[in-house]
Amino acid sequence: MKPVTPFTEMANLFRTHIVKQWAMKQDDTASSTASFLTEHARRTGLIKRDRSMTGSAMAEWGRRQDTPLWAALAAFDLEINSGWRPHSKEDWAGFASLYLKMKKSTELDYLLEGLPEGMDGTIAAGWIAAAIEEDQLYRARKKKVSED
Repeated sequence: MKPVTPFTEMANLFRTHIVKQWAMKQDDTASSTASFLTEHARRTGLIKRDRSMTGSAMAEWGRRQDTPLWAALAAFDLEINSGWRPHSKEDWAGFASLYLKMKKSTELDYLLEGLPEGMDGTIAAGWIAAAIEEDQLYRARKKKVSED
């Protein structure tokens, strides 16, 4: 089993948290909420699947704390566009990790230029730099495993 850093642990837990947080704000059935999230992911190019996920599948992710990346990115995008901003260290770790994946870049200057309005750039810079380092560590480990 590969070692998990505190940053990665917080970022992974955030995936489940952001989906739950977004879903709790919806005034609809679990099924409709899950369909909306799936459709948003499809529209934004995060997934290509035709079938929507079910409300029970979304609830199961929460119980297992095993939310797929596409669902976390879709909920994250919806939350950011609704004005959500990180406050806790867990929020910042999750924000930085998902933000890197959404922007598909590890260039700190580029990422800082594109920060959502009202975001503290000084705080964001530290967390984004940590996410970049974590991404590089992940890729190095993955490469080493494939070479072995």
